[in-house]
Formats: sequence, C-alpha cells, structure tokens
Amino acid sequence: MAIGELFRHWTYQVFAPGTLLRRKYNAFRELLRHDSRSLELIAELEDIHYGNEKVDWSRVVELADQLDDAVRAMLGQLMEMNPARYMGLADYCNKIAFYMRMAVSVPEPDLAPPYVIPLAEAHQRPDRAGGKAARLAAVRSQSMLPVPDATVVTAAAYHYFIEHNELREPIDARLRRLRLSRPDELAAISEELRAMVLEAELPPRLEEDILTAAYAMSPQRTPLAVRSSAVAEDGPVSFAGQYASVLGVEPGHAGMAWKRVVASKYQPRALSYRILHGLADAETPMAALLMPMLDAACAGVIYTRDPDPPRRLPAEELVEGVTAVHAVAGTGDVLVSGDTPAQSAWLSRRPRSRILERPEAVAATLAQPVPTTPLLTTEDMKRLARYGRELENLFGEPQDVEWVLDTAGRIFIVQSRPVPGGTEHGIVPEQTAGAEGGPDGTAPASHESLPLLAEGSEPVSAGVGSGTARHAAICCEIGDMPQGTVLVTTTLGPSLTRIIDRLEAVVAQTGSRACHFASVAREFGLPVVTGIADPFSAIPDGTMVTVDGATGRVHAGKPPQGNGTHPRARRKAAAAVRERHGGMRRLARAMQHIAGLNLTDPASSDFAPENCRSMHDLVRFAHERGVAEMFSLVGRGGRGLGGAKKLRTDVPMIMYVLNIEDGLFPTAAGKEEIGPDDFRSTPMWALWFGLSAARELWANMPPAADWNELDRISAGIFRRDAPQLASYAVISAHYAHLMMRFGYHFALVDTLCSPEDRTNYIQFRFKGGGAAAEGRELRIRVLERVLARQGFAVKTRGDLLDARHGPDAEAVIQKRLAMLGMLLAETRLLDVRLGDADEAEAMADDFLSRLDTAGEGAP
Repeated sequence: MAIGELFRHWTYQVFAPGTLLRRKYNAFRELLRHDSRSLELIAELEDIHYGNEKVDWSRVVELADQLDDAVRAMLGQLMEMNPARYMGLADYCNKIAFYMRMAVSVPEPDLAPPYVIPLAEAHQRPDRAGGKAARLAAVRSQSMLPVPDATVVTAAAYHYFIEHNELREPIDARLRRLRLSRPDELAAISEELRAMVLEAELPPRLEEDILTAAYAMSPQRTPLAVRSSAVAEDGPVSFAGQYASVLGVEPGHAGMAWKRVVASKYQPRALSYRILHGLADAETPMAALLMPMLDAACAGVIYTRDPDPPRRLPAEELVEGVTAVHAVAGTGDVLVSGDTPAQSAWLSRRPRSRILERPEAVAATLAQPVPTTPLLTTEDMKRLARYGRELENLFGEPQDVEWVLDTAGRIFIVQSRPVPGGTEHGIVPEQTAGAEGGPDGTAPASHESLPLLAEGSEPVSAGVGSGTARHAAICCEIGDMPQGTVLVTTTLGPSLTRIIDRLEAVVAQTGSRACHFASVAREFGLPVVTGIADPFSAIPDGTMVTVDGATGRVHAGKPPQGNGTHPRARRKAAAAVRERHGGMRRLARAMQHIAGLNLTDPASSDFAPENCRSMHDLVRFAHERGVAEMFSLVGRGGRGLGGAKKLRTDVPMIMYVLNIEDGLFPTAAGKEEIGPDDFRSTPMWALWFGLSAARELWANMPPAADWNELDRISAGIFRRDAPQLASYAVISAHYAHLMMRFGYHFALVDTLCSPEDRTNYIQFRFKGGGAAAEGRELRIRVLERVLARQGFAVKTRGDLLDARHGPDAEAVIQKRLAMLGMLLAETRLLDVRLGDADEAEAMADDFLSRLDTAGEGAP
C-alpha cells in the first residue's frame, strides 16, 4: 500500500470521519458483493467435488481463476477500509492461490519429437505411447506370447497437431460449457469439437512421419488397423470402447485415419467417461497404434478372472474364480461394440484348465448370422486360458484380453488391460441374493419377493438397481433420460456410456458380457442384463422396477430401504475406486485450498491472516473483519457519526446496529441502547417485525447462539454479550445489511426498499447449522419451498441457500421481508427437529397456509 494512500486514510480519520465512514460504507458494499461471488464459486466447486454437477476439468480451472480474482477484489476492498491493518494480507492470498492453482493445473504438453516410434520402445514410455501400446510392448518384450508388429504415433504427435492448428484454447472454451446434465449441449459441443479436428491441417512433418511408418508397416499395401492408445487408456481407468479404431486403412490414408482416431476423443461417450473420472483433456492425449490387419477367422475376449461369473457354475470353482472366453466370427469389433452375442465358455483357473461350460449354439439373426457350431476347439480354449494366465502373472492382476485367431490357426494378443469391476480394484462383488437366499444363505433378499417381470439369458454386470423403466429402442432416444432411470433398450452399444451417471440399471434385448459397455458398467457398478426376447413388452415404460444383475431377473416395484441388499452398495464402492484411480483425487486435494474452513471463531486470537489455509478462510476473514471495521470506526468515540448502538429487544439475540444515514429516528441519537421503535429504516423495520412477531417461539427457545459451546472453545474469555459473537445490522433509511448468527448457522440479508421500485431487491443467504448434514439439508428444503412460493429465485447447494427477490414495489418488498423474518424465527432450530423430507414439506406447507390465512402471502 502506497504511503500516500495511508496518509489520506489517516487524514480522513482525524479531520473528516464522516467522509471516511462513507468511504468505508462504499467499500463494505463492494466487499459484500465480492463475498457473495466468492461463496457462489466455492459452492459451485463443492458441487462438482461432491458429484452433483459433472463438468469438464477446464471448467474447474476457470472457476479457480475466477475465485482467485473475486477473493483478491474482496481483500482489496478490506484494505480500502483500513490500509494500515491489512497490508500483509495479499502475501497470504498469493501463497494460498499458488497452492490452489498448482492443485488444479495440468502439466504443460510435451511437443518434442519423435512423433512415431516402434512398438519395442513403447514399454518404458506410457506417457508417450499410451496405455494400450505400452502394455502390448511389455507383453512382446517380457514374454513369448504372440503380439502383432506395430508402430506407435505418440502423444507428442497429438500435442503438436493441436498446437500447430492453435486448437487448445478453442477446444477448452467449448469444454468449459459442458454439463453432462445437458445432453443436447453435450451432443452439439461434441460435434463442433470433432469437426475442428477433422478439418484441421495435418502438419507436413507429422504427415510424412505417419505415411513413412504406414508404408514400412505394409510394403505390399495391405490394409492396416489404426487403434487408439490414449494416455490413461487401458489402466485403472479403462476407457473401454470410448475411442475409435479404424480398420481396413490403406497406407496412403493413414494420416486421415489417425485424425479420425483423434476426433474420437470428443465423441459424447468419451467426453462423458473422461469427465466422470475428473481427467482433463490435455492430460489424456491420443497416441495410436498402426498395425497390420490380421486375417481373422474369429476373435474375442478373455477375462482371466471373470468379475461376474454365472451362478450356475460349480460353487467350488466360483470360490477360486473362473476364466471366461468369448468369441465371435471374424473381427472382434462386432463383439466389443455390443452388436452381437458371443459364444462363451468358462474354464477353471487351475494350471491345467478344465472346461466348466462349453459354448452353446446361438440363434442366428438377419443382422448378425452367428455360426451354430463352436468357433473354438478345446485346444484353442485351453491355449487362450494359458495365455491369459501368463498375462495375469506378467501384470500382477486379472486381465481383460482381446485376441484374434487367424485363418492359419495362430492366436495373437492385441490388447491386455486390468479387468474392471473386480475385487482387485477394491470392489467386492455384491452378494446379491438369488434363489439360494440372502448373503448369509438364510433368507432371500428383499427384492426376491417382488413380482417377476422378466429373466434374461445372460447376466452381464452384477448388482441390484431400482428405478423408473424408460424405453429407448434406438441410440438417439437415450439423450434425455432422467436421473434414476432403468434403461430398456435393444443392445449394449458403447454410446450408453454418455448417460451412465443417470442410470440405475440396463436391460437389453441383445449384447454380450464381453462388450465394451459391459466393462464400463462393471467399472461403475451398474447392473446390466441381456437376453430378454422382448423387454419392451415385458417391462412397462414408466413403471418402477428392480434389476438383479447377478440372476438376470427384473422385478416389479422397489424393495424397502434397509431390508436385504442395498441397491447402491456396489455403485458406492465403484465410485470410491474411481476417486482413488481417477482425476477426482486431484480435485479433493485442491478443495483443501479452496473450501476448507479453518477460521471458525472470529473472536479468537487464531482468527488471523497467517492462519488462513484456503480461499474460504480468506473470504471468512475478510467478511468478518469488514463488519468489524464498520463498527470499529464508531467504537473510537464516534466524532459526530451515527454511532453503533446495542439493540434492546425481547428476542433473545444480541445485535449491534450501525446507522449510516437516517436509519434511526433522531430521538435515538442520545441513547446508549436502542429499541425496535427507534428504527426509521424501512427494510430493517419490516424484517424485525417478522422476527419478533412470533414471540412465543422465542420465549421457549434458548438464546440465539450456542454460548456453552463458545464458552468451551474460548475457556470463558468472552462475555455472553461480546460484540465479537453478536449479530450486526448496517442500516440507512432504505437500505439494510444484516449478518445474523443463530448458533452454528448464519443468515445474511442484503436489501434495498425504497419508493424507486426498479432498484428494490432482497438478497438472502443461509448456510450451516449444528445438526448433521441430513438435518441441515432438510431445513434448506423448508426454506427453499417457502421462498420459491413467495416469488424468490432460489438456488441451493448442500446446506447453502441463495435467494433473490425483486425488483418489486416497496410494499411488496416490505411484506416479503416481514415473511422472511417470521421464517427465520420458525426455522431457527429446525435442523435438529426434522425427521425426513415429508416432514420438511409438511412444515413448509403449514407455514405458507398460515401466511395465506393472515394475508401475508398475497402480493
């Protein structure tokens, strides 16, 4: 702070205290505006952290930047109020902002060549070659298993392509707008992003490198496959089926095929999957594999330890785990895409595999004729099981393996990644009860007693899910599915991933437990059943149903909560795994520097800048000290100012009132304490009328602060009427700003109520409470219901409520303020009294009914 600014402040303080008060008042108003914005940003980041809003990571970075700006502006206004006292505050802000930005930032991309490397070099560089290529390289270099030759177009090539076309900022600008709750916007933004990639120029050097590698891979000009190998793909976060593979590519078209693979990063399903895992676009760059097309007789998937094996297999084998082999004729893309069922077999996991169940004949369809004879011999199945054991030993965990059997009888491994949804990933498969009884073998689970609607031939992903059945016969119908849907559809296409966060279960007519969506469903703990001949007739649209993914059964209705298996247990476990392995752990670290609140007691000696650890601490400090600054000016003698007065009232609340301009009648000037009759301020009088209207409520309640707890914390230092623990009001003739402390929660009211109707408003914020989170949120529901019916625009996030009314006529604003005062009185200890949502709604309706009877509800 400049010496001149300090001198000007001291000059005002000595010679023109009235001018200083007006300056402080104006700075205080601006401080409150930035305070409101800061809390909104913190609440939005908390919403993202707790999973209530799913957005791209670029939005998190943008919100952090905006929070930094808002907090700095708020601190600037506090320093305007008292430059000398808060000179060092900016340094603490710089430190916290640095940690916040470090926590949300993504490493700078590596643009350095080489842009193409042989597969042999990919093993040690997964950050450049991507997960799929790095794992294949490990198989090739550390085992004798057959892996096709391949070349890798590195992640650096992707970064170079983006930088060459200056696409990073246009991409991020669109990603910042993404909300998974807005499916139409997701589809539109996805289309824009893919078009940007496909229309962008391939840098000449990169194009030359790709074409050279393609022709070297295929000197006879035989077709190639260009397969995705993005960074983070095929690891703990699988990205199964989210990206494109382009098959049958002529070597001369390899550059365009590579761009198509890159563009698949921005398909709706890939965007949704990445966002749900909290990963940034720039940290999941696309690498790609150039591989020769194999002359496939059949292809498929091995699960070296099936995460959801059929219950019909021998119990002693299920204890040890079983290996699953799934096969289709030709290339495996029709299997993993969910377009066709597979021939499936299960083998024991012992060194000499025993076939527990052989492939059954599968009925052919016009769309996908399936051979009725087995595609694999006994020797083929045992060889695949042996390959699977070697891969599991190599990587130290069960593997999801894609393989190809060519027309010469050779088996090639084309992909190996961890099996999603297994116990090795921290998810204990849910012991869903079937015919044998409940988890302890003594009684059936609660949903088993519900009427049976349908039973599928192939359970795909275990777990129990209850929700409203919604029919979607084709892919384009899935976009607007609401939260809590049980999707009834034709097949398990990978596009279902884009709405997976809204689903409780999926029932499909066809599909395979080996398809990519099945892998993702197990990763998310989502129950899935297929093989129901006509699910649209068997399961009525719009009805409540329960799906048991382990038994393949669909029941009518929903079991009572707390009886039998909890439907969400598996999904909660899956979410915990995603937090451990995905980018959400980074947001959890960032939230310590954003929303953590360490400054809780404004009167404590610890309530100081050096103890701020988060942006929320800085906001709390600036707000409390801003209020204190308004009162400290008057506390040093007043010097002709309006004066700070303690309010004398029957309401058990300690409040100090600072009169800025004509907020009190002139007769209050000589009083040490004032009463409500001294209020000249129109909004203050109206609000206090409501607060004090129900005197019998206050008479039966303890004082409006948790004094025993505060005394315990402060060891008896504070008086019960200590100004530091009080509520405050800053008033003028037509303006009032109140910060009211009620125990552990705070209510802020900022209002203008004047004859100028177009400027009148009420801004109300409510947060906190002494009860558990459930009780606080139930009280928020009461407030939200009442205020919305009274014409307020209301937003809630957890236990934070923001409401605004206006502009409106002076008489209407007065009436709403009186109602607000009554509502605060009636809901003061409601968080510890409410039992459930029905009781909360009943209380809100009762309050509104009494308002209508009294004529308060009329505009």
